[in-house]
Amino acid sequence: MKKLLAGLFVIGLAGCTVTTEQRVEGTTLNYQCEGQSLSVILNNEKQLVNVIIAGEPQQLHQVVSASGAKYSNDKYSFWSKGDTAMVLKGDDIIINDCKLVQ
Repeated sequence: MKKLLAGLFVIGLAGCTVTTEQRVEGTTLNYQCEGQSLSVILNNEKQLVNVIIAGEPQQLHQVVSASGAKYSNDKYSFWSKGDTAMVLKGDDIIINDCKLVQ
C-alpha cells in the first residue's frame, strides 16, 4: 500500500510541473531581408505576431494602418504589405527590403 501511495504521489507531482516555455500558435511566415532571415508567427485569430528582433522575442499586436498590416508594441513595429515587409524601432527602419519566401 505504501508503494502504491508513493507512486501516486510521484505521478501527482509530475502533473504539477511548471514550464516557462510558451507554445506560440499561428502560421509561420519566412522573409529574406537585406542578407538576413526573419521568421514571423502570425495569429490572425488573436490579431498578433510573434517575432525575434535583436535576439529578443517580441509579441506585436495589430494596429490601424493606412495600407497593409501593421503590428506594434511599445518598442517595435512589423509592417507588411503583400509579399514585402519591414521592421521599425520607434520611427527608424531597422530591417528593410523583406521579401516573403516560400
